[in-house]
Amino acid sequence: MSETSNIPQPHRRSIEDFRGDFEELAVLMRDSWAENKSQPLLYTAEFLSSFFSYPGASFHNSPTLYEDSKPAAFIGGFPRRLKWKGRDLRILALSFLTVITEYKNGGYGIVLWNEALKRARAAGFDGVINYCVQGEPMDNMMLAYFQRMKLPSTRLLSIRHLTRVIPPKQTKTEREKVDSEFIENFLIKARRAAESVPLARIWSREEAEWQCQNRTNAIVASYTSGERQGLLTGYIMQIADRANTKCLLIEDVLWQDLLAEERRALVQKLVDSAASEGARLCVVPLLGYADSEPFIKARFLQSARVLNAYFTLWNGAPTPEPVTSFYLDVF
Repeated sequence: MSETSNIPQPHRRSIEDFRGDFEELAVLMRDSWAENKSQPLLYTAEFLSSFFSYPGASFHNSPTLYEDSKPAAFIGGFPRRLKWKGRDLRILALSFLTVITEYKNGGYGIVLWNEALKRARAAGFDGVINYCVQGEPMDNMMLAYFQRMKLPSTRLLSIRHLTRVIPPKQTKTEREKVDSEFIENFLIKARRAAESVPLARIWSREEAEWQCQNRTNAIVASYTSGERQGLLTGYIMQIADRANTKCLLIEDVLWQDLLAEERRALVQKLVDSAASEGARLCVVPLLGYADSEPFIKARFLQSARVLNAYFTLWNGAPTPEPVTSFYLDVF
């Protein structure tokens, strides 16, 4: 045996397209996010794989730092179509920025974030939306980085959340099925919601089917009274606590036509359905496009969690500026 055989070899590091190694990414996110101040969600391999099944999603939009064969840092980029002040845009929603514990002070997070911006511009996107938990290191540096890069940017909205504990349910509520009529109603109501806010999501039918039916643990509820109809969508995932508590995250709140008591009934219908699937917590972000009073009446309380949304454009669209409401998923 040569004398050099016992000398540790330097690790090979490279930024590449995400390889689809979801199990390794789930471990990276679990271990790294366990150090955060707030209780993180548990991003399982199944959940992450489902997120990448979104129509148009690409591993190329999620640059990953690999050390030898394992991911050491990651940022997820997911395509969204938006209407901003009357103009249709293609943007990349950036989230899930994660760096292995021993490299957290090494600048790898900002390197990956810059790489994601570069790839988004090269791919023809009009801009990006970034989500950061308020108080985390990246959140504190975000606007300064955009200013340094001379990109038109703003903190779009600081998103607060309502949360509620769900008691165990003794009788099982059947999960509502999604059919073509449900999808059609979803698309109609989503277009109406988009008319009332300066920034709103534009849906294709394929995207709506993923949102309501095809993603992992999707859950929906609808309520009809005569010609009035409303619906809610969401999904169930786990919290990274000892019990891996299941949590319902509500996304689309589309109930413009319903009366106040009908909205409360719809909330309860979705909560009961989630309880039947084992959910013990429920969270809804306050985005301003929908009435939040029915959630408060349903005993939801304000959470300490705040998520900041940052909006950046580079293709000559109307300059980003803060808003009081928008319609888009947050993650």
